[in-house]
Amino acid sequence: LYDADISFIRSIEIHSLSLDGDINNPSMCKHDQLRVFFMLFEASSEEKNFLKSLEREQNSFERLIAHKKSMPLPVNTIGMTSTQEMQQASRGIAGSYAGGTLPLSVDTRTGRGKGRKDKERRDIAVDVREFRSALPSILHQGGMRLAPVTLTVGDFVLSSVHCVERKSISDLFGSFASGRLYTQAEAMSKHYKCPCLLIEFDPGKSFSLLNSNELGGEIRGDSICSKMALLTMHFPKLRLLWSRGPHETLKIFKALKQNHDEVDVDKAIEIGSNESLDALLGSNEEIDGEENEINEAARDMLLRLPGININNARKIMNVCDSIAELADMPRDQLRALLGPATGQKLFTFFRQKFAAS
Repeated sequence: LYDADISFIRSIEIHSLSLDGDINNPSMCKHDQLRVFFMLFEASSEEKNFLKSLEREQNSFERLIAHKKSMPLPVNTIGMTSTQEMQQASRGIAGSYAGGTLPLSVDTRTGRGKGRKDKERRDIAVDVREFRSALPSILHQGGMRLAPVTLTVGDFVLSSVHCVERKSISDLFGSFASGRLYTQAEAMSKHYKCPCLLIEFDPGKSFSLLNSNELGGEIRGDSICSKMALLTMHFPKLRLLWSRGPHETLKIFKALKQNHDEVDVDKAIEIGSNESLDALLGSNEEIDGEENEINEAARDMLLRLPGININNARKIMNVCDSIAELADMPRDQLRALLGPATGQKLFTFFRQKFAAS
C-alpha cells in the first residue's frame, strides 16, 4: 500500500481474521495468512500523520473503557448474578427489601399448573402542578392511567408504599438552596415506606451533576454532591432514582409498580393535609366539643382565603377571634400582619364587589 489509511488497514485486518477463522477453509495455513506491507518515507509528514491517527485511536479506546467503568448500571442489572437472572427469566425469584416489609418479586408458591394473573398495574396519582412538564403526557402515552389531584406529599404516588418527588436539575439546585427538599423528604419518609427522589436529566445534555474536574474529596457546603450525601444520611429510607429523560422515567415507574397494589387516590390526597390542619389547631385540650367543631369550620374557611397558608393562618388565629373580625381589619393592619403583598390581596378580596345577576 502506498497510502497509509488506518481505516482501510483495520478493514483488511478484520477480513484477514474472518478468513483465518472460517470453517469452510480448513486448509488455511499460517503461511497463507494475509500480510499487508505499506511504504512510508522515514521522518516524513506522512509518517507523522499515520502515527497521530494511531494515537487518536488508542486514546479513543481508553476513554471508552474509562467511561464504561463509571457508567451507571440499569436498574434491572444491579446486584444480579447469573443464577438470579435465570430465576428471574423463569419468574421464580423471590426476596424482600425495606426490612422484609416489601416484596422484591413475585410469589413462588403458585403452582405451575395454575394460571397466573399478571394484571398490569397502571394507576398513578399525579399532582396537578406536574402537568406543566412533559412527563405526564409521556406516562399517558405509555399506557398509565393518571389521576390529576392536589397532593400535599410528593409529586407522584405509585402505590401505597412508593411516593416520588420529581426534580429536574435546575429544580434540584434550587430546592437545596431554599431548603425545600429537606421538608419534602421528611414528609415522604414519615408517610411512606419507600420514599423516592427522582432526578430527571435533560436528554439533550450530559448525564452528570458535575464535571469530573469539579469533584473533590472534601465535604463542602456549596457542593451538590456533598448536599446529596448529607440528604441520604439524614433520610436513610430515601431512594434516589436517576433518569436520563421522561421515557426512561416511564420504564422506572412500570418496574416499581409491578409487585405492589394500585394506588389509593383518596388516601394519597388525604396524606399530609390532615396533619397540616392538626398542626394549625394546636393542642388545645380545654376546648369543648361544640366550640372545637365551630373552630374547625372557621379554620377550613380561613385556609381557603387567597394568600393564606399554614404559617400566616396561625398568626391570624392569634390576633383575630373570627372571620368577621379579620374582614373588618384596615389595610395597614393587614399589611403589617401578613406582609405587603398578602395583606393587600386579602384586603382587596374582602372589599371586592360582585354584580347582582
